[in-house]
Amino acid sequence: MSKLMTFHKVLPGCEEGSPEAWQAFLGFYTPLAMDFLGVYTPWDSDARWAMWREALGALSANECAELKAFPHQAEREFLVALRAYLQDRAAPRLEARQDAATPAAPTRGALTTLLSGLPIVHQEIAFLTLAGYSQKTIEKILPATPALAGEGLERLRAGYAAALERTEDRCLWPSAWMGICAAARADSGKDCTPLRQLIRMLDGQASWYEKSPAEEHRTQCLHCLELWTSLMEVVAWERRREPWPGEKIEPLLAAVTVRKEKPKPSLFARMLGK
Repeated sequence: MSKLMTFHKVLPGCEEGSPEAWQAFLGFYTPLAMDFLGVYTPWDSDARWAMWREALGALSANECAELKAFPHQAEREFLVALRAYLQDRAAPRLEARQDAATPAAPTRGALTTLLSGLPIVHQEIAFLTLAGYSQKTIEKILPATPALAGEGLERLRAGYAAALERTEDRCLWPSAWMGICAAARADSGKDCTPLRQLIRMLDGQASWYEKSPAEEHRTQCLHCLELWTSLMEVVAWERRREPWPGEKIEPLLAAVTVRKEKPKPSLFARMLGK
């Protein structure tokens, strides 16, 4: 973001109805939302645009009540929440018939069996592959290359070879996968690692005594695996994002609630003290 409009100024500014803040919000987060919906939904660009426009209207409605519920302390926390928000809004509009018929969509039980006993990196690669990412893109999301996850890839080939063979980033089973992700997000336990701690681990700010038990827990917890891979996704988005220019996002401004700027008084009025 620009020096004048940082993340910590954008959200409060949007909540106050600032046109400048909303322009910054739209410029930075519209391309991410469109890319994300491109992976997780079967929709074309027009349908994704309409979904994002509708989500913006909901975020700005009722004095930005929904936007105010988002994390405001760190941008990565916000982006993970935005990703989940878009999934939750898109999921009811997806239909099972849009999922690929072959191979059959994974269930939560089948996913748990597939991941069981695999090293953490293998689990991450398998999870992102089933989510819809190509092996080429996973190399950009994770620090390890997919080729290292031999056993994980073999399990995928045995049951979900089509997911491995894709070269584009798009989920084969958007309806089923959204359901798995929603259930995982809802299944938080007392031993689960908070997102803020995961960010500290990712940034190398956590000790081995914090990191090791969290990673061990994650190999057995779908909630934490989904949260961790979500974080890795948004970090990859951050690295490659290119903000959209004003003319490209101008049509979206009508979807959000902004305050009307009062016209500046004329020079003559100012001279008269009006």
